[in-house]
Amino acid sequence: MRFWSLSYLIVVLVFPSAWLSGEESSALHDGLAVTFRSVADAPADHTVRPHFMLYVPANEAPSPFIPPGPFTAEWQGLIHLDLRDRFIFQAELNGSLKLEINGKPVMEATGTGEMTEPTKRIRLNSRSNTLKAIFTSPNEGDAFFRIYWSTPDYGNEPIPSKYLKHALSESLATGALLRRGRTLAAEHRCFKCHVPDASGEGMLELTMDAPSFEGIGSRLDVEWIVDWLLNPKKLRPSAKMPSMLHGVTAQTDARAIAAYLGSLKSGKKSNLMQVDEGVVLEGQALYNQLNCAACHTLAGEPAAAAKLSLGQARRKFIQPAALSEFLQNPQEYYHWIRMPNFTLSEVEANALSAYLFSVATPAKSVPMAFDALLIATGKKKVSSMGCLNCHALKLDNSFSVSAISNLDKGCLAELVGESVVQFGFSQEERLALRLFFKKGKSSLGQVSLAEFALRQTADSNCRNCHGQMESVPPFEVLGGKLKPDWAEKILNGSLGERPRPWLQARMPAFPSRASGLAKGLAMLNGYPPVTPRQAPVDLERSAIGRKLVSANGGFFCFSCHSIGSLKPAQVFDAQGINLAKVGIRLLPDYYRRWMRNPLRIDPQTKMPAYFNQGRSALFDVLDGDAERQIDALYQYILQGDRMIPPDTP
Repeated sequence: MRFWSLSYLIVVLVFPSAWLSGEESSALHDGLAVTFRSVADAPADHTVRPHFMLYVPANEAPSPFIPPGPFTAEWQGLIHLDLRDRFIFQAELNGSLKLEINGKPVMEATGTGEMTEPTKRIRLNSRSNTLKAIFTSPNEGDAFFRIYWSTPDYGNEPIPSKYLKHALSESLATGALLRRGRTLAAEHRCFKCHVPDASGEGMLELTMDAPSFEGIGSRLDVEWIVDWLLNPKKLRPSAKMPSMLHGVTAQTDARAIAAYLGSLKSGKKSNLMQVDEGVVLEGQALYNQLNCAACHTLAGEPAAAAKLSLGQARRKFIQPAALSEFLQNPQEYYHWIRMPNFTLSEVEANALSAYLFSVATPAKSVPMAFDALLIATGKKKVSSMGCLNCHALKLDNSFSVSAISNLDKGCLAELVGESVVQFGFSQEERLALRLFFKKGKSSLGQVSLAEFALRQTADSNCRNCHGQMESVPPFEVLGGKLKPDWAEKILNGSLGERPRPWLQARMPAFPSRASGLAKGLAMLNGYPPVTPRQAPVDLERSAIGRKLVSANGGFFCFSCHSIGSLKPAQVFDAQGINLAKVGIRLLPDYYRRWMRNPLRIDPQTKMPAYFNQGRSALFDVLDGDAERQIDALYQYILQGDRMIPPDTP
């Protein structure tokens, strides 16, 4: 998510109704402004959503700052086009929706899950067209709407997010600052030391842990631990760990704590690694293949925002084998770690570890010495300083939790004393936290999976691969493409197979975030967080679909696609996914949009378009009607592993 500077709090911009100059257009930002209001007379909540659609399960809130129950959502912004065109609009919804474009009513509908009647063709100008919509939740059932538009060139599709823009306002800036404070409070684990003062299921990030102390001495170098304790942000500018040691005793205290942590061995015997030039080169190739540079820099490379330097790898880990063990399963040591799990084999992890050690800054030459007294002193400090509020270790915790009493002192003080825990908050961050603690603490008791998905996709740098790497789906379609149950399996790493094993790109797993991401992304795209039950297959139409994929009188789909056990007959440019896996993976809406025009969704795809303006080249099947043929193909594909392969030539 994008957060704005303090100056925006006094900026109020007026949405233009016609076109904007180049200078004015640069002031626009992605997404639409949304105002959520509760019928229960609670304060309104102002935020930005990337898509013009919504899904809120019954008895849940559309926002963490709005109580559960009936609500309205007012959407405002611009449809910003390069060229003018005429569009037909439709909506699928449960609730009521009023839509205005350029100040004129376009749609007013109430639905119970069905698609509305299409509007007349609406002309949209090049540059900017004002959009305003008010959605009212239904009396019963889940609240949702999905807006579609179409032209003669392509069928119904959600309005692509790249065309949706908004101007900043004071209310949006305040809402963003409130969310910023909420996120900071969770990320910095404020409520590990302070009473949260909220009830309910709770914001998911409140369960975030810190790296486990169990067996840490078998992984990390003691000298590196000392440097980390003295100044975490020096080693990692994005570190959430505060600086807790100050004054003349800081160095001594750090060495004592490091000595104790260094004594905590796992009992594991790391496999000895044989490192040679060939292994290092294999690791380098794997580093590039996995696109590690999307989130990391190497020693000697310029620092980059939101990227973690790997230059300290050799100083941090005691040996390449320790790094290899970490790479094989990062979540074993830190459940909420940003580092995803690539399910590396031991051979792959060893190679990657060897490469990272070969290009990292050398470790300090003289290892630290420590004795039993120093270890005992460090143990007492770990027990008493609050370390165990965040870090797991089988040790008594003597640190007590307290309420937040003064927002101008302690962690949020402008000037911090030597004895105060120092997070290094900026002025904006302190303002955001103060605003949240004053007005938003009750939101901690509410789960908003849509906003969780927004936060975590940004934190996990999803855009650095999606839309940037060949054969990796564009970021904008995530949530509107895969069925939630399938998406969760992919994100959890429990799928057991790769849909496209021939690709170098490898989708990593995010186990701690998997469920929330899969459900939240679906809801952002107007779909339920749980995959609906599939209707029975129409066998008559399925038989027609089988004919359509064949070589004789069909599209010869198995030229590039496997169909169950039937291998591709003749791959021209790029192999396609096994069609037996399509039905259990893709949402029906996405499948139909993809079939109508694959290049419309992914300009990099090798999949050709077989339909044009609602017509098919196979005019002798279902009268050449594209939608009927696409449906027949879908019925065939839905059979999955029970698909009868087509006759081969």
